[in-house]
Amino acid sequence: MKNLNLLTIIVSITLGVAVTPQARATQISGTIGFSSAPHLTGGHVGQSGGTTTVTFNNPMQVDFATDDYTGTVGSAVNFNPISWTGSGASAVLTSSNSPEWSFNIGLTTYSFDLTHLTSASFGPGNPNALALSGEGVAKITGFEDTFATFSLQGTGKGLTFTILQASNTAVPNVPDSGSALVLLGLGLVAIEALRTKLTSAEGVLVKE
Repeated sequence: MKNLNLLTIIVSITLGVAVTPQARATQISGTIGFSSAPHLTGGHVGQSGGTTTVTFNNPMQVDFATDDYTGTVGSAVNFNPISWTGSGASAVLTSSNSPEWSFNIGLTTYSFDLTHLTSASFGPGNPNALALSGEGVAKITGFEDTFATFSLQGTGKGLTFTILQASNTAVPNVPDSGSALVLLGLGLVAIEALRTKLTSAEGVLVKE
């Protein structure tokens, strides 16, 4: 009888490892896009002492959304200025952008922390050209913080943007199921060993 109880405990522990709370955590999936509000220019760029800064004419607005961002189109969003030094792949973020943007729908908060740039360039002129990309953390109330990419493109005249388009894509990390499978396998091996032991014990009892 004690052996049967031990068998039940092993099964319970093994299954518990396979469905830990961490494994059940839901990461964000989807892409959200933003554009200048129709009645506003997108923003402007300032350059001083080797630092380039993009300032947005808030609010921007959500104009594209998929997956976990579905239902956000039309929302007003405030963006924080982005400053960097260098250019291209050598661009280094110098501003604090946590969050870079944020908005609420009811009790749900959507936001993105821009942690670093992967590329940034600006060419003033008529038209001007802005291209910026980076990485960071996407956040939605009720979801696990998720790695996300960020991109920003703009065009206009001089230092002013008449069209400014930004987007974020959340990239969920596929959980490493290897460790859980190994633990599950170990549990099954233990169960088989215990079953063999019980079978042997029953054989001894029959002989007696």
